[in-house]
Amino acid sequence: MDTINISITTRQTKVINQLMTRYGYANRSEFFRSLLRVLIRRPELIKETEDNLVFKSPPTRSAAKVLADFRKCGKYSKAFLKDLERGLKDSSYFK
Repeated sequence: MDTINISITTRQTKVINQLMTRYGYANRSEFFRSLLRVLIRRPELIKETEDNLVFKSPPTRSAAKVLADFRKCGKYSKAFLKDLERGLKDSSYFK
Protein backbone atom coordinates (compact mmCIF):
# COMPACT_ATOMS: atom_id res chain seq x y z
CA MET A 1 0.00 0.00 0.00
CA ASP A 2 1.29 3.46 -0.89
CA THR A 3 1.26 6.51 1.36
CA ILE A 4 0.40 10.01 0.16
CA ASN A 5 0.25 13.28 2.05
CA ILE A 6 -2.33 15.99 1.41
CA SER A 7 -2.88 19.41 2.92
CA ILE A 8 -6.41 20.40 3.86
CA THR A 9 -7.96 23.26 5.79
CA THR A 10 -8.88 23.06 9.46
CA ARG A 11 -12.55 23.21 8.47
CA GLN A 12 -12.12 20.27 6.09
CA THR A 13 -10.40 18.29 8.85
CA LYS A 14 -13.32 18.94 11.18
CA VAL A 15 -15.81 17.78 8.53
CA ILE A 16 -13.80 14.62 7.87
CA ASN A 17 -13.63 13.87 11.59
CA GLN A 18 -17.39 14.37 11.91
CA LEU A 19 -18.08 12.07 8.96
CA MET A 20 -15.70 9.45 10.35
CA THR A 21 -17.58 9.46 13.65
CA ARG A 22 -21.00 9.44 12.02
CA TYR A 23 -20.22 6.53 9.70
CA GLY A 24 -17.88 4.57 11.96
CA TYR A 25 -14.57 4.82 10.12
CA ALA A 26 -11.58 3.70 12.17
CA ASN A 27 -9.28 6.41 10.81
CA ARG A 28 -8.86 9.04 8.11
CA SER A 29 -7.06 6.66 5.77
CA GLU A 30 -10.01 4.28 5.77
CA PHE A 31 -12.37 7.21 5.21
CA PHE A 32 -10.42 8.37 2.14
CA ARG A 33 -10.06 4.82 0.77
CA SER A 34 -13.83 4.39 1.07
CA LEU A 35 -14.43 7.73 -0.64
CA LEU A 36 -12.12 6.73 -3.49
CA ARG A 37 -13.90 3.39 -3.87
CA VAL A 38 -17.19 5.27 -4.32
CA LEU A 39 -15.64 7.54 -6.97
CA ILE A 40 -14.12 4.58 -8.77
CA ARG A 41 -17.50 2.84 -8.88
CA ARG A 42 -19.42 6.01 -9.78
CA PRO A 43 -17.11 8.44 -11.63
CA GLU A 44 -20.15 10.36 -12.83
CA LEU A 45 -20.37 11.84 -9.32
CA ILE A 46 -17.38 14.02 -10.16
CA LYS A 47 -19.07 15.31 -13.32
CA GLU A 48 -22.31 15.98 -11.41
CA THR A 49 -20.48 18.16 -8.89
CA GLU A 50 -17.86 19.79 -11.10
CA ASP A 51 -19.27 23.27 -10.50
CA ASN A 52 -18.34 22.82 -6.82
CA LEU A 53 -14.82 21.58 -7.45
CA VAL A 54 -12.04 23.97 -6.52
CA PHE A 55 -9.63 23.03 -9.29
CA LYS A 56 -10.83 23.56 -12.83
CA SER A 57 -8.79 24.07 -15.94
CA PRO A 58 -7.65 27.66 -16.23
CA PRO A 59 -9.73 29.77 -18.63
CA THR A 60 -6.61 30.48 -20.65
CA ARG A 61 -3.79 28.39 -22.04
CA SER A 62 -1.43 31.35 -21.91
CA ALA A 63 1.29 30.82 -19.31
CA ALA A 64 2.13 34.53 -19.49
CA LYS A 65 -1.47 35.49 -18.66
CA VAL A 66 -1.65 33.07 -15.72
CA LEU A 67 1.64 34.32 -14.32
CA ALA A 68 0.59 37.96 -14.79
CA ASP A 69 -2.67 37.32 -12.91
CA PHE A 70 -0.83 35.70 -10.01
CA ARG A 71 1.60 38.61 -9.84
CA LYS A 72 -1.18 41.19 -10.05
CA CYS A 73 -3.03 39.89 -6.99
CA GLY A 74 0.02 40.55 -4.80
CA LYS A 75 -0.47 37.55 -2.52
CA TYR A 76 2.46 35.38 -3.61
CA SER A 77 6.16 35.52 -2.81
CA LYS A 78 8.83 35.99 -5.46
CA ALA A 79 10.04 32.46 -4.79
CA PHE A 80 6.55 31.04 -5.39
CA LEU A 81 6.12 33.04 -8.58
CA LYS A 82 9.50 31.89 -9.87
CA ASP A 83 8.58 28.27 -9.14
CA LEU A 84 5.18 28.76 -10.79
CA GLU A 85 6.85 30.18 -13.88
CA ARG A 86 9.13 27.12 -14.12
CA GLY A 87 6.15 24.81 -13.68
CA LEU A 88 4.15 26.59 -16.36
CA LYS A 89 7.08 26.32 -18.77
CA ASP A 90 7.29 22.57 -18.09
CA SER A 91 3.54 22.04 -18.53
CA SER A 92 2.22 20.68 -21.79
CA TYR A 93 -1.11 22.45 -21.13
CA PHE A 94 0.17 26.01 -21.41
CA LYS A 95 1.57 27.69 -24.51
